[in-house]
Amino acid sequence: MVDQKFIGVVTSVSNGLLKVLVDPKITSLKREINGKTYYIGQIGTYMLVPVANIVLIGMVTELHKEDVAQNGQALQRYVIHASLVGTVKGGRYERGVSIFPTVDAPVFLAEDSDLSVAFSIYQRYGFSVGQISLFEDQRAFLDANRFFGKHIAVLGSSGSGKSCTVASILQKVSKYPDTNIIILDIHNEYKKAFEGDCNHLDIAEFELPYWLMNFDELREMFIDDKDEHASSQITVLKDLIIASKKGKNPEMSALITIDTPVFFDLGEIRAKVQYLDTEKVSMGGGVTKEGPFYGKFTRFLVRLDGKLNDPRYGFMFRPKKYLQSVSINDLLSKILGADGSAKVTILDLSGVPFDIVNTIVSLLARTIFDFNFWNPNRRDFPILLVFEEAHNYLPASATGAVAARRTVERIAKEGRKYGVSCMVVSQRPVEVSETILSQCNNYVILRLTNPLDQNYVRRLVPDTFASLTDVLPSLRQGEALIVGESISMPLRVQIDFPSPEPDSGDIKFYEKWKQSEARTKIEEVVTRWWKQEKV
Repeated sequence: MVDQKFIGVVTSVSNGLLKVLVDPKITSLKREINGKTYYIGQIGTYMLVPVANIVLIGMVTELHKEDVAQNGQALQRYVIHASLVGTVKGGRYERGVSIFPTVDAPVFLAEDSDLSVAFSIYQRYGFSVGQISLFEDQRAFLDANRFFGKHIAVLGSSGSGKSCTVASILQKVSKYPDTNIIILDIHNEYKKAFEGDCNHLDIAEFELPYWLMNFDELREMFIDDKDEHASSQITVLKDLIIASKKGKNPEMSALITIDTPVFFDLGEIRAKVQYLDTEKVSMGGGVTKEGPFYGKFTRFLVRLDGKLNDPRYGFMFRPKKYLQSVSINDLLSKILGADGSAKVTILDLSGVPFDIVNTIVSLLARTIFDFNFWNPNRRDFPILLVFEEAHNYLPASATGAVAARRTVERIAKEGRKYGVSCMVVSQRPVEVSETILSQCNNYVILRLTNPLDQNYVRRLVPDTFASLTDVLPSLRQGEALIVGESISMPLRVQIDFPSPEPDSGDIKFYEKWKQSEARTKIEEVVTRWWKQEKV
């Protein structure tokens, strides 16, 4: 049996990468071992390299033929390239490699029984996300603590199965009594996946008062940095907000800063700004001159009034319930599910105006992070923040609206220390902040067809596994390459299908064109459009 599993010898070793020359006696790459067919050199399969009293495990990343000089002749031989992923010592599997093989070390084919110790190393956690693609009897077990606690990136082209993958993974932990997952859902896809077992908050109908915003968020919303008077606007607005916060909360006056989340009166501030913008100072004798801020707040007032008078922003600028600082307790209880109402909270942003999504994401993410920052029991209250369609508000470019990017970058760098972890979901990783994605320690990468995205992901994953990303265009729907600290070795996994599934299925154009089930009434749609009523 050993001879049947013998592949060849190592001819080159560099930085965890092996080059293996296949034995010339092997004329067929097909092997029948213990009733199962194996293929030597198949991409994603594994090889064994004994070194002293340990066995190194390598993953095949490339197979080709090349000319090799032998007895003065150039003969074509099979050549395999592999990445070393782990070590078996004393019957126990360990991630990583501390000892490297030498040239001419023998290499053997790994069958299922050889790898079971590696595949099942995290079986004790009982957290499996799917079936290993090339090993039909093996499940992919993850270290759940390292998976959820070390930031996750779920990446894949449209139609690759991202939403189903996210729903499947989260459904596996939503059953636990103290789970705390918050999904920022741009398209309202996940309510169906957690029907009856989630806290669904439609942000467009749920009040999210302006006074929760910090000054950076307020400035980005109301002040145009290109305005020649922007510096004056920033200074005056900061002074007015602090004065209003202290005036409305006298018992906390000595503790209040510009970013303290307490109530202040935006209408009152607007009136004072209006006065400054039109102020004229008497010089005596009936002579007046323009005040120091005359005309400097005109553009600011236009932007402010545009938000205050737009009914789409009513959930933020016209609060009816949250008009006192103490009401933040009730608000946070609903968002964090601290009242025991749910283990998964879905913050539905589908009804939020697109131009304010960035600010809303920043506000929600920062509020949740700040809560656990000040929470003495943060180690017992870990929170997972899921950022769906992250490329829409966590841009790679630092231009334009960047409040959300700035907030989430801070969480990506510091969140783990305070019990806040991120799951970043995107179909265009090249358009997402590299700072955020580079802080992720676990990557669930589904089919990616865009070459720019493929190259970008190749740079994100460790160098020894970069070549594995070559399989990304050929992955099946719902199949992912999982790389990271939570898994024993890089694995190609068919993710379990969620039940129930999210509302993200493709519309069957051809079938609906042949025969649709419901008729569209133009008047009804227009009425909903006018009233901003979602289906």
